Amino acid sequence: MTPSTAAERRALRDRLTAVPLFAGLPAVQLAELAAAARLLELPARTLVHGCGEPFDEAYVLCSGTVVRFRELDGDARKVVELVHTPQMLGCGEFFGASRHESGCETASACALIALDAGVLRAVAERSLVLTRRMLQAVAARLCEVEFDVAGRHASRTSAQRILDYLVELAGGSLALAGETTVELASTKKVLAARIGITPEAFSRSLRELADKGVIVVDKRLIHIQNAATLDTGAGEQPQRLSFSRRNKGARRDETMSVGELINLCGRLRLQVQRLAIDWVLIGHGVAPVEMQLRLRQDIAEFERSLAVLQAASLAPELGEALEDVGRVWADFRDALGAAERPPAGAARVLQLSEDFITAADFLNAVAGGFAASGSLYMVNVAGRNRMLSQRVAKFFLFEGFEGCPDPQAQIAASCRAFEHNLQRLRENAGELPELVAQIDATAALWARFIAALDPAIRQPHRIGRVRAVLDEGERLLRYTNTLVKLFERLAH
Repeated sequence: MTPSTAAERRALRDRLTAVPLFAGLPAVQLAELAAAARLLELPARTLVHGCGEPFDEAYVLCSGTVVRFRELDGDARKVVELVHTPQMLGCGEFFGASRHESGCETASACALIALDAGVLRAVAERSLVLTRRMLQAVAARLCEVEFDVAGRHASRTSAQRILDYLVELAGGSLALAGETTVELASTKKVLAARIGITPEAFSRSLRELADKGVIVVDKRLIHIQNAATLDTGAGEQPQRLSFSRRNKGARRDETMSVGELINLCGRLRLQVQRLAIDWVLIGHGVAPVEMQLRLRQDIAEFERSLAVLQAASLAPELGEALEDVGRVWADFRDALGAAERPPAGAARVLQLSEDFITAADFLNAVAGGFAASGSLYMVNVAGRNRMLSQRVAKFFLFEGFEGCPDPQAQIAASCRAFEHNLQRLRENAGELPELVAQIDATAALWARFIAALDPAIRQPHRIGRVRAVLDEGERLLRYTNTLVKLFERLAH
């Protein structure tokens, strides 16, 4: 059904103008296209058109994500393309086929325009601009296909393919530092098929990218850590990080470098701060069901980290320091699991989280051989800032609970330590552009985090301030963790 009113035609014309393929075309041509078009607003998993249907209409994606596929034997499908940016679908088929050789289905809620194919061809014959743009779209798609084929022939690892896809999803390029967030608008099964791997390999490789600090997974959101995608220290010109194929017989304790050991020891003190935050957020009434689940997950994650260290072949003095950490952890876990609900018991949880920092700091010092300088020591300094960012948030959240001291002195001391450490990291960054840029980005985000703590310039209500601090603190944690990974790589 074509638009019947002037308002409907005008709305379609505006939507077409927002699509790069049609932007800037003469008004008379846009009006002709809009008069032969209809708007489709479809929910997820709706068939737009099937394989083999006559090419009576061309479809333009305005918003959302669609999957283009080919049908194989039986009910099997081969994913041809995931489309998530405004564009005309299947430009190559439009020029070279009378029927849709591929099918199309929505992966999320979508808005599309169905254009009469005959009218579109007639306008394209008269418009050199439109024809050139359509040919450019066909050429770009051909280049993508050739890149995919070449990548597979070059035996790129699953992790590299996923990273390539995420960068493509982000627009094809990343800033030098900070982060770029993309959303996975389809299932792992569809994404794995698009990349050319199994769903199991997709999950494993996504975890590998997360373990290497390249990405942070938050449900469907993927936070790409821009600087971590580069091979820090590999040369003067930043280049993309490469991934070697797994040696299935390798053990974690056989391959852990000293930098990785310091990072892992430092993660323990960070994880305890996170656990205290999970616990106290339940008392604030911030998504209590979700926080209960996150608390259990974070306890399990901490114990996995502890188990890796306990299973490693550690020097005797490091083993003794780890035993001290284990004793404090046992008390802290008991406090987290006590029958009393937050904020009852807040003073004990807060104090034990501080006691843990003391034990974990000694563990880190032993792991680093009490080094006073050098790249290994900078891993510890960066790791301490990672913890301090969450320690500040922890003290803010415990403020006002019975038995808890006024946190302002501790917050001020942590802030001074963070800024002092950041300056030391800057002095030891050398001239590596991605490292310098990441430190600058972290400093800017730190200023925003501190501003969120100030009640004079944030929401007057406590819960609003809590959410503001949490949002900035989560992002700051990702930035500081990236700094740890970059210095860890330099320590190699």
